[in-house]
Amino acid sequence: MQWKAIERIMKENDKYAQMLEEFDRTGVLSIDKIRRSFTIKNSTFSALKSRSKATGRPMSDIIDGLVEKSSS
Repeated sequence: MQWKAIERIMKENDKYAQMLEEFDRTGVLSIDKIRRSFTIKNSTFSALKSRSKATGRPMSDIIDGLVEKSSS
């Protein structure tokens, strides 16, 4: 495989490489899901629920996407 192709593939999959590095350091895989209880406003819950129904995505996936977007 050519060097440029290898660099392109590594760049496209950098997110997964970082996840594996974190797993090596901590022993915790970041894609595992955990269940936690927290409190949000009723209006936030309503907006989240309506977006979930409109897109067909689970509420937890929507939250994960928003957190990833804000940390980038």
